[in-house]
Amino acid sequence: MKNKNLKEMLIGIGVVLSYFIYSYFQIVPLTLVGIDYNSLSISNKVIYLLITEFIYLIILFVIFKKTFQKHFKKFKDNFKNYFKNYMQYWALAFSLMLISNFIILSLFPNSVATNQEIVTYNFMVAPAYMFISAVIFAPFLEETIFRLGFRKIFKNDILFIIMSGLVFGGLHVINSFENLVDLIYIIPYSIPGFVFAYTLVKSKNIFVPIGLHFFHNGIMMTIQMVLLFFL
Repeated sequence: MKNKNLKEMLIGIGVVLSYFIYSYFQIVPLTLVGIDYNSLSISNKVIYLLITEFIYLIILFVIFKKTFQKHFKKFKDNFKNYFKNYMQYWALAFSLMLISNFIILSLFPNSVATNQEIVTYNFMVAPAYMFISAVIFAPFLEETIFRLGFRKIFKNDILFIIMSGLVFGGLHVINSFENLVDLIYIIPYSIPGFVFAYTLVKSKNIFVPIGLHFFHNGIMMTIQMVLLFFL
């Protein structure tokens, strides 16, 4: 039992570390063959980023192949029950995000999370990439890393939910940190992470948080698109 737990913990640590390695060295292959990423056209950048994200997703699927196969079968057979029992948690997360953002804006008028500014800019420059990456790739990638990976490290339910949510929210802020106000935005960014982690604990099925994450990002990207192109 101890050997099994140690093995699972090492797998979890390895998967989490792979995310940081992937994030910081995503364009290294281009550098190795003498291509300057910044000199590429927008379309070529989009193609390259989508290809590298897809390859990384395949690697993660291979690592968790048995888990994904087992969970998907249960999810497919019990979709209606999962939808009925867990959709309310997304509504809770979305409501708490809105409330926390409202409070932050009340305390710090005109403040916008730097991460949100980056997302808005990228959406204007490459809307197709942002939609595919955020709505299709991100739910699978991030739930595999921050839920499956973290679950193998933290067996205690409460500790898992706290660590999974905080790291998930923190990375949305730290990667684009510019001022102290940005740190406060860890709160709204962490809320979905807490909720997604909780639904994994309750359902014991990774496709529940993946589905909620997919729906959440779809709603957020749709709102983003409406604000940018129709208002």
